[in-house]
Amino acid sequence: MRELLMIYLCGVILLLMVSTMIESEEGIGLDHILVAAFGWPLFAPMVAVKAWTGR
Repeated sequence: MRELLMIYLCGVILLLMVSTMIESEEGIGLDHILVAAFGWPLFAPMVAVKAWTGR
């Protein structure tokens, strides 16, 4: 369980680091960044299953 938590936290930190590189003119707000940072463990498996079944 510790490994899963570490992967999750590393993913959140990585996404938040990448979000600092986004220019303000692109219109991406903090709410979108936070949803991406904390919601990726839910959406990544769904996208993977959808890609797998669409093969």
